[in-house]
Amino acid sequence: MLAVQLLKSASGPLRVALLERSSRTGPGLAYSTRASSHLLNVPAGKMSAFAEDPEHFLRWMRRVAPDTAACDFVQRRRYGQYLEAVLRTARRHAAPGVSLELLKGEAVSLSRVEGGGFQVELAEGSRLEALRVVLAVGNAQPADLPVEDGGLFSSPRYIRSPWAPGALDGIQPHHPVLLVGTGLTMVDTVLSLAERHHEGRIHALSRHGLLPQVHRPGAVAGVPDFSAPRHVRSLLRTLRREVARAPEDWRGVVDGLRPVTASLWRDLSPEERRRFLRHLRAFWDVHRHRMAPAVNETLRQLQRTGVLRIHAARVRGFRPLDEHWVDARVRPRGAAHETSLRVQHVINCTGPDASLGRGHPLLRTMLGSGLARMDALGLGLATDGEGALLDARGRVSDGLFALGPLRRGELWESTAVPELRAQAASLSLRLAREFTPRPGLSAPAATLPLS
Repeated sequence: MLAVQLLKSASGPLRVALLERSSRTGPGLAYSTRASSHLLNVPAGKMSAFAEDPEHFLRWMRRVAPDTAACDFVQRRRYGQYLEAVLRTARRHAAPGVSLELLKGEAVSLSRVEGGGFQVELAEGSRLEALRVVLAVGNAQPADLPVEDGGLFSSPRYIRSPWAPGALDGIQPHHPVLLVGTGLTMVDTVLSLAERHHEGRIHALSRHGLLPQVHRPGAVAGVPDFSAPRHVRSLLRTLRREVARAPEDWRGVVDGLRPVTASLWRDLSPEERRRFLRHLRAFWDVHRHRMAPAVNETLRQLQRTGVLRIHAARVRGFRPLDEHWVDARVRPRGAAHETSLRVQHVINCTGPDASLGRGHPLLRTMLGSGLARMDALGLGLATDGEGALLDARGRVSDGLFALGPLRRGELWESTAVPELRAQAASLSLRLAREFTPRPGLSAPAATLPLS
């Protein structure tokens, strides 16, 4: 989205280099899925790439599927195609002297260049120089669980990321499977298995055993009054009060928080933010990030037939029994003793690794060199209010920026389309305004590593 906004807003000479690890530029991991059962988690009428044109995606969809309604939850792969089309259009209509270079590769290190700008080194050894660098790396892969695995994590019985190409190919329809995590990644994995006509037992567990809530057509976002609270406890009381005023549907209250979530988060002290993460994060996630009604019905049907079983429990360890079977030791919530689940595959659906350095070589080198630092909660990188990175000494960078999940520590909600398009529009205006070509440095104005 940032590349599109740069191409649209720049009026003078500007080179944008877009670095992507995969063969497709635009969809990213979430929208590259080919599974027809993977639907958007938001109605089509709310998924425009442009805040100033809220029906942009809906009009595009109606050219593909004329009967699409604003309340429809369309296939996620359609949105990936939409993003590709938006990028092509922006590139075609860019002003004279404004260009986009699409590069395939993975950035592994970054350093300053004498005289200004930065040098980005790619995994295959080539280098790219830029005056501005924007980190839009998306979510990291899940981290291995911090439990005794008995060698499971290095075996084919363990799937660290269900999104990896061919990750589920070794699972036969009759195999019992354990999914660790019960959020939207688990939902997508169950849908993928169902498309493959899976009949074996699917166990899914998390600490609370909570599934994402379901969207209700016609829910209208309210305008809740959260002007006073500065503590998690008072915020929760206010939220309950607002829900009580609209008992017919709490979804409108939660959706009404979207415009003020970032300001509420900023007003909380670091200790209050930690308290929220410790006690309320799981409940916030399932109410804020909901699933489509059709997806919910599929999961409920799998539960009714006994294929899917949800557990509120913690994994305590794994013990491979032989080359085919794994014994998963779990402790149900509130229980004093462990129990066992005997499965043939374990799939990690716990979400992004919180340790940025493990998942991204580029971030690891930047943190090590002091060009960047983690935010106080360890959710992402430390940035200022416009996304500029803070270095190890707390100084605001004049040329390094972050976009998306890397700004979670500052904004909290920083992964959904409305937040991403707002960040992209704001940052593009700043970059287009600030960029001035410097003599002697023939380089792109911005590099956006998405790998």
